[in-house]
Amino acid sequence: MPPASMQKDSVLVRSSKLKFQSAIFAALLLASMRSHAIDLNPFDVVAPRANINLVSASLINSELTGSYNQGIRPANSSTLSINQVQFRLGRTYTIGGYTGLSFVQLPIGSIRPGGAAAQQPTDSGIGDLTLATAIWPYANRETRTYFGVAGYLTLPTGSYSNQQLFNFGGNRVSGDIQVAYQTGLAKQLDGMVSMDVMWFGPNNQLGPRNVQLTQKPLYSAQIGPIYHLNQTFSVAASYLYVWGAETSFNGVSNKNALQSHRYLLSAVATTSKGRFMLQYGSHIDA
Repeated sequence: MPPASMQKDSVLVRSSKLKFQSAIFAALLLASMRSHAIDLNPFDVVAPRANINLVSASLINSELTGSYNQGIRPANSSTLSINQVQFRLGRTYTIGGYTGLSFVQLPIGSIRPGGAAAQQPTDSGIGDLTLATAIWPYANRETRTYFGVAGYLTLPTGSYSNQQLFNFGGNRVSGDIQVAYQTGLAKQLDGMVSMDVMWFGPNNQLGPRNVQLTQKPLYSAQIGPIYHLNQTFSVAASYLYVWGAETSFNGVSNKNALQSHRYLLSAVATTSKGRFMLQYGSHIDA
């Protein structure tokens, strides 16, 4: 049996290793959470009228589940509950004869660990700021046919500390290029399809050891119908497929490229006071 001082050192090493493995798990779970395409909602592909100020607020709840092995116990299930309000302020305009839209989006909310991670601290505050611009090279309101291109840039303005496992902010820059097409298929039925690719900058302050997190591009596709019940109410369904976004720590690949299938159901009411939307989505992976 080693001396007591050596036993104490051994415990410290194990504790440090445990904390590092937990940080790795948190990073992978959060990277997966943030590695989603920029989902398009019903009417997002429809070119707006020019010279209109746009204000919106979206209440979003996300529930994630993951498992990890702490090295001294079997794998445990951990959950993350993320609640946020996304505020968006924008304006439409005309540029070169085409309709354009630019907006800024800022989330405010909280992230709450549960399950095996329930003892970890919560985080709340502002999230990462997104700047976006969309242009419609083609828009035909008579045939309800639209083709749009959009670019997004997300900046690391959100709450972040490398001393805790779960953070509301990502501490890295990301960008996205998206193309989308929508057309009328029948009198009350539209069809929409989009594709996008997202790039991620590094996070050089992951965990107390300041591990560098890098991530490969994420690719995604979305397709689905939009049915107009009348001039006020519409319903829509979308199938979303994402792949890529493999992460690495200090240049060593985690071999965790995504291949995920999701669905999104929407109910929309368009009124004189604005547009109201209720949505539900989930993974459909086997």
